[in-house]
Amino acid sequence: MAVKILSKQEKLGILLQPTWGTPIADAGAFKLCQWINAGTLNANPDVQIDQFNVTSQNGIHFESERFFADATSGLPTIPFSGTCEKATMAMFLAGAMQVVAEAATTPYLKTMTCGGIAAPIDFAAGSGILHTLALVQGDGDDGVILSDAIIQNLNIVWDLNARGVARLVNMSGAWVGRLLEYEQTIVDANWANTTIAQSGFFNNTDTWTLTGAGALTIDEVDYSAECVRRVELQINNNVTSNCKTTGGKAAQYDTAPEYKFIVTLDYNATTEKLLLDYTSGETATVIWTNDSAGATTDGMWTVGITSGATGKLMSPPKIYNGDFIGIQLEIRAYSTGGNSPLTVLYTDTLDYGY
Repeated sequence: MAVKILSKQEKLGILLQPTWGTPIADAGAFKLCQWINAGTLNANPDVQIDQFNVTSQNGIHFESERFFADATSGLPTIPFSGTCEKATMAMFLAGAMQVVAEAATTPYLKTMTCGGIAAPIDFAAGSGILHTLALVQGDGDDGVILSDAIIQNLNIVWDLNARGVARLVNMSGAWVGRLLEYEQTIVDANWANTTIAQSGFFNNTDTWTLTGAGALTIDEVDYSAECVRRVELQINNNVTSNCKTTGGKAAQYDTAPEYKFIVTLDYNATTEKLLLDYTSGETATVIWTNDSAGATTDGMWTVGITSGATGKLMSPPKIYNGDFIGIQLEIRAYSTGGNSPLTVLYTDTLDYGY
């Protein structure tokens, strides 16, 4: 009898892929993402199963001669959810943002901005940021490789009122790529186990705040002193295939990025004004950080719609928190004057080559 394999035995490795169409071959170089939730790494090859609807069929039943499987024209994905941690978070953020300026020395400050500000990203010509993902499914050397991968969608949640693992900063989303290859020989013994220390979690020993005047400003009113219950950052790149090869495989990606903050506050005499601000389309800024001192040190990061961009409320703010009335701000980030809608400053001690 074959031995069963636990979902907890799966391993995910990620590494920067410098060239379009050339997956990373050095299995020893992948960075191990240990804190991904078991049972979420269910790769989807995006195969289109079709049936020829032509003449001369024998009867009313599906016939195997008319069956067709298209395994090349889709965009395969690897979904994920898990706990954000210091040693590998940069790869998820870079895959979502698509523009990174990395400091030359440690600690490596990575200044990330939105790709495609002046023109669409030409991934096939070397623009943008690609990764190769390797998925090992238990013991043995057979695994799955997803190449030319970028983040399709990334949701990061800071639930400040939660307890246990849910209190830590958590994420979910999906990587999308051009080619998903099964039965690949992957030697994972030398993968860099950079994620074992739980001290690398966020909202554990660090503190997240709307730091400084104007960190949450709507219609020129500063709400940064209000009690923040929950923050969610949503990045959706809406990746689609463009300019396919004659074999059906994508020769380019099209992206239509959207960036949102979901900020939950208490309802009170101050936040009541936000109900009217939504109806009049007022401007919003958000700066959310664990770097209250303004110093660039290991594990510090900031995400924000800064003064170089504009946020707009996208839904009525009034909600209910159990028996209490609450405020939930759905703020979409907009480019203003050619500036990046969203900016991320992230610092760690690893040089990813960005």
